[in-house]
Order: sequence, then C-alpha cells, then structure tokens
Amino acid sequence: MDESYPVQSTATTIRVVEALLDRGQAGVTELARALDLSKGAVHNHLQTLYRLGFVVRDGRQYRVGSRFLDLAARARENVPAYRAARGEVTRLARSSGEVAALVVEEHGTATYILVTGNEDGEVDVREGERSPLHTDAAGKAILAHRPEDEVRELVGARAEPDGASAEGPALFEELRTVREQSVAFDREKQADGTRSVAAPLTTDDGRAVGAVCVVGPADRMSGKRLEEDVTGLVVSSAKSISVDLF
Repeated sequence: MDESYPVQSTATTIRVVEALLDRGQAGVTELARALDLSKGAVHNHLQTLYRLGFVVRDGRQYRVGSRFLDLAARARENVPAYRAARGEVTRLARSSGEVAALVVEEHGTATYILVTGNEDGEVDVREGERSPLHTDAAGKAILAHRPEDEVRELVGARAEPDGASAEGPALFEELRTVREQSVAFDREKQADGTRSVAAPLTTDDGRAVGAVCVVGPADRMSGKRLEEDVTGLVVSSAKSISVDLF
C-alpha cells in the first residue's frame, strides 16, 4: 500500500470503489482478497459507502451506485470550458459526422469530460478517459499553449530537451508546430485504428484551458477530409468556444 497518502482510509475507500468497478459486483471476501485487506476493513468501507448511497447491495454482493453520476455531473458543471463548449461540441459531432469531445488537463493528463456522437461505440473513447498529454492530439494542443517550464513539469523527463531523452527535443519541436498552426493531429500513434484532430481553447493571454477534438476511424479520417474538412470544423469550433470562455 502506498504510504504517501495523508489519509490512508480515504485512499482505501477509493481502492474499494475502483475494485468494485473493475468487477461489476463483488462480495466482501472477494474484495478483501483482491485488495489484500481484512474482511472487517472491507466490510466497514462498504457499509459506509452503502449508507451514504454510493454503493448498492444485492444480498451479499455490492456494486457501485449511480450517486457517483450526480457528483460527476455537478463537478463537470464547475469547469468553465464545459459550460462554454457543451453546445458547440454537440454541433461539431453533428457537422463532422464523427465523435467530438472536450478535453481538459487534470493532474497532468488529457481528460475527456464530454464525448458526444459515439452512441454506437464505434470509437473507443469515453467520458472520464485519461491519457498522457504528450501522446494525445488534444493534450498536445493544450501543451502547445502552455509555458515551456510548465510543459516540462506536466510531461516529466520525457520532455527534457537535454539529450537524455530522444523524445524530448522531438516533442518540443512538434509543440512549436502545433502552436503555429493552432491544430494537432494523432495519426494512429497508439495503434488503435483511429485518428483525431484537435484545436486549443485559449484565453485572451493565449493560455489553453482545454481543447476540442474530433475522433474517427482511420479509413474515414484521412486525406482531404482529415487535413481540411474536419480540421476546418474543429478550428472553427475552438475559436467560437474560446470567445465564450469567461
């Protein structure tokens, strides 16, 4: 167990919740074995979550309850970029015919807080998904409009341009291009069969507070459609949202 958390019991509660999510549902014994905790400790955490309405009990089995949806919805409403972008992201999905998303930086990750146009699940992207900033088109759009020292802090050693990491100089060069063009691409870097294009949401001082992107299958997101048609829609949406940010 990581001893770095100031309140270990809170960290344990989160571990219990995540273990339940991984399994769909589980009992005390199964969770205790999986988390290397005593059954008494697991039972106490589950009972607390149950009484607060965050887990549901069916006999001896527990599952995560929908009260977390309420928390997530309320938390998202507090993000200025979400309030400004939600209508435009929906329109972007409709006009592009692909999945459109709003991405913000949280804890050094590209975090997808709004995904629309993916009702059939054709593209493997979901709300709440997180990925490293420097491997994601939307993440790179955000990084390109942050100060260089902040980029190093967010990305870590991979971004150090001192020759120790081959990826460092290449990343900063790519970010310079993204900054000049105000658009970033992901052409199957993660080999998942999809491509994406993203543009930053910037404030008056040029700082990115998020990004909008379109994600689609590689066979549709190619050539002129990717480089011009979809890119034009994404850039236009980002500019429109940026005007309404604050």
